[in-house]
Amino acid sequence: MRRYLLGSLLYALSVFPALAEEASVPVWWESVLGYTQLPVGRMQETLQKACELITTKSLKPVMASELAFESVKSLSTIDQKINVMKDGKRVLILADGKILKSFRSPEDTDCANWTRLMLAAAIEARPFSPKAQQADAEEFFNIFLNASLGIIDSYSHYIGPDPAEPISLKNPASIGISYRRIGKYLEITEIIPDGSASHSDLAVADRISAINGKAVKDLSRIEVLNLLRGEEGSEVFLTLRKDGKTQQRTLKRTKVSASPVTYYFDEKNKIMTIKITGFTPKTVTGLKATLHKAKNLKAAGLIIDLRSNTGGLLKEAVLAADLFLPEDLLMIKTKGRITETEQQYTSTPKEDRPVYPIVILTDSKTASSAEFFAGVLQEYRHAVIVGTPTYGKGVIQANDSLPDGGQLYLTWAQFYLPSGYSPQTYGIYPNICSAGITLLTLDNVPAAQTQLKPWRTGTKAFKQKALKFCPPEVRKDNPADDEIARQLLLDPDRYVRSLSYFSLDSERK
Repeated sequence: MRRYLLGSLLYALSVFPALAEEASVPVWWESVLGYTQLPVGRMQETLQKACELITTKSLKPVMASELAFESVKSLSTIDQKINVMKDGKRVLILADGKILKSFRSPEDTDCANWTRLMLAAAIEARPFSPKAQQADAEEFFNIFLNASLGIIDSYSHYIGPDPAEPISLKNPASIGISYRRIGKYLEITEIIPDGSASHSDLAVADRISAINGKAVKDLSRIEVLNLLRGEEGSEVFLTLRKDGKTQQRTLKRTKVSASPVTYYFDEKNKIMTIKITGFTPKTVTGLKATLHKAKNLKAAGLIIDLRSNTGGLLKEAVLAADLFLPEDLLMIKTKGRITETEQQYTSTPKEDRPVYPIVILTDSKTASSAEFFAGVLQEYRHAVIVGTPTYGKGVIQANDSLPDGGQLYLTWAQFYLPSGYSPQTYGIYPNICSAGITLLTLDNVPAAQTQLKPWRTGTKAFKQKALKFCPPEVRKDNPADDEIARQLLLDPDRYVRSLSYFSLDSERK
């Protein structure tokens, strides 16, 4: 009889796999659901999908248990009297120091049940916290997902679907940032090229605690959006944590300019200065048009200004650099934990390639795809870099849609220059360092650093020492850099002596 019952059960589980799946649901799950106004089914679907994407694709390996525990800990950002702790194999939810619920921890890789535990923790906390009762599903998504993404890096973040009722504006504008909610702060994850933030000293990882005097912790997602947006030309007053200190900044709301590429032509010296503020879908088109003008004006040299260019689309930067390079040169490799991230791009054949002596200007806010553009031309001896070391972002984010309509931006790959070097952490080192140099001290400009192999392949200690010699600085629109570049282009011998010795071209020889 026992053998018959066991056989029947195994048959049922094989025919109806859903029954087998339900059997793995922890016993506490049904008991915590009870009556709640939260859309638990939709929330479970969204959070579980996010967990699966992160644990599968993230460049940094991370387990479901790490993500979930970081998420439930963030309940204290809604109400400080809610606390979460681990006790061996159990997760405890506390209010005012008293245990509300004790859950047995799922397996470390079990996204489904860690998602259930996250929701169960939120449901158990709600009756003991008026603030938690007021939070809707989207608030929980913002808190849970951005808290878990915060253990990966400063760039991964979640953005919810567009709110249904933003304030109606005649000339809508913003300060040009992307952000994620971390506790009582908005942490900046991206500075949008050519927005007002890109013209300030705001940086990725700075944390905003108040907008126009209103504490972020007291604002809903829509209220935050409506405070950051406004009529073009109006101002936003920010209170933030920057460099370990509480500081204030006032920024004007602006529209991003139509083209990220502008130019100025020095008729006397035949030098064209091309400023690229970001790599957007319009960058390559704008750069091609500008190079066509340089040809018609019979330019003798180019200054490409990437100072405070915080990056943008890596694909656009690759296509922009390709304009200057002869065909069949390896330009970039990307790599992550999954095969889809393993890509490489080789320069393409072209009928009319612009050949000029080029000086690229960089500073500490030159980041991401702008670092690639500067680095690849430097490695192939197609440009001399003048300025200071760049920001140091060599990673790439993937963008995935979640069931709730929000977007998950996840760091999933790292890019490498032809030499195999990635600018992640240490950035691109200039050939000529202008840190601390002004127009009055131009005679103190150091000799060109042409042997870059130690920088590309050197130890962490070597790079830190080099950064002390040439510290990163924000040098946007600094006239000393422009003058150093001009002098280089007017002295062909000095320009050639300033090019990097270390390149794949020179190694082939």
